[in-house]
Amino acid sequence: MTRRNLFSRAVGQALILGAVLVAAPLGEKPLSAQPLTVADDGARPITLADAIQMAQRNSPAVVQARGLERTAGAARRAALGAYLPSLNLNGSSSRTQGVQFFQGQLVPLTGNPWNYNNGLGTQLELFDGGRRWQELARVRATGDVADATTIQARFDAALQVKQQYYAALAARESESAARAQLEQAEQQLKASTARVAAGVATKSDSLRSAIQLGNAQLAVLTSQNDLRVANAALTRVVGSTTTVTTSPSDSAESMPTVPLEPELETLISRGPAVQLAEANLLAARASRKAQRSQYLPTLSMSYNYSYTQSSKSFTGGNLFLLGGNDPNRQNMSFNFSYPLFNGFSREQGAVQADVTLRNAEAQLRDARLGARQTLTSQLRALANAQARVQVQLAAIAAAEEDLRVQQQRYALGASTLLDLLTSQTQLNQARQALIQARLDGRIARAQLSSLVGRDL
Repeated sequence: MTRRNLFSRAVGQALILGAVLVAAPLGEKPLSAQPLTVADDGARPITLADAIQMAQRNSPAVVQARGLERTAGAARRAALGAYLPSLNLNGSSSRTQGVQFFQGQLVPLTGNPWNYNNGLGTQLELFDGGRRWQELARVRATGDVADATTIQARFDAALQVKQQYYAALAARESESAARAQLEQAEQQLKASTARVAAGVATKSDSLRSAIQLGNAQLAVLTSQNDLRVANAALTRVVGSTTTVTTSPSDSAESMPTVPLEPELETLISRGPAVQLAEANLLAARASRKAQRSQYLPTLSMSYNYSYTQSSKSFTGGNLFLLGGNDPNRQNMSFNFSYPLFNGFSREQGAVQADVTLRNAEAQLRDARLGARQTLTSQLRALANAQARVQVQLAAIAAAEEDLRVQQQRYALGASTLLDLLTSQTQLNQARQALIQARLDGRIARAQLSSLVGRDL
């Protein structure tokens, strides 16, 4: 090749590079690119704290747990009321008229036509073999179970919100990455079109660039659809009647440091799942003690007072007359009961209570072991995700620099389009890997928070 040809080629490459730099400003759409609309479904931004608060108020599981608390409170009042005497008040009135058959002839009824019967009764259980006391202990343990169930439901609701919220954040980050990919594809299409027009590249380069642009547009559309789906899931979890989405203020990566593993092992011993299992065990023990009280006798006392009254009209007189000329009756009795044999019903109840206790002990043991397993796995997942984030940040920086060098080399004709597309693909993959690493880290932190029963 002569010196003149070398000079002509250098001048031509310089002119192509200048044309590319002028024709491809940052963010400008090429003529062949189809415009994409922003994914806007009217979603209302909401912070993570507000989303958790709404979910803990509207979640069906939390509502049911609060219902258990109310039921347990009513049962506790009923158990205390068993120590009080029962009181019954009754009354009736009747009117009698007509004729009667007396000594072979019909004669009219005589006397006052109106008759009243009223009474007052009370009953008190003096001794029940400790049944009421054990029942009160069982009801209190059941109340503790309801409280633990509510705490567990609240943290479960918070975990669900965090998972959906972070999924929406990841979808929004994927949309940003896809738009960056689209911007690169548009610039590449401009560069390859300019090289084809200058005659220093084949039409295949521009066609491949067009395919790359189409893939970038599909990536944007896919990320927008993922964001809409994530917003819909988040809306359902928080129980909102209007569509909600993530707030930009919750996209920051600065998070407090997670406590060390020994400290977390201490925390999980009082975590919601372990507390619920312990409350179930205490309730099972109280139920077994209450069941054993059926083997003891019972002693009760009852008192009844009743009187009758007649009147010519519907006046009723006094409701209660302690004494007087009206017929009245008072009765006080003591009842003793000791079932010697009831068809093994007590034995069946005792076996069921013992089986329930054994199951509760096994569930508590499994809850503690499961908490330790979850702690180990989520701590490792969090550490792995944090390391991946750092690696991917470095990979993105290297991939961006590599792409910049390849773009310059391609504009000068020193590299092929395949090299440039490879650099673009590596950058896109690094961005997606960073988004996934951030999502995995956020989910692992949320799992740990739910496990220990506090925000980390």
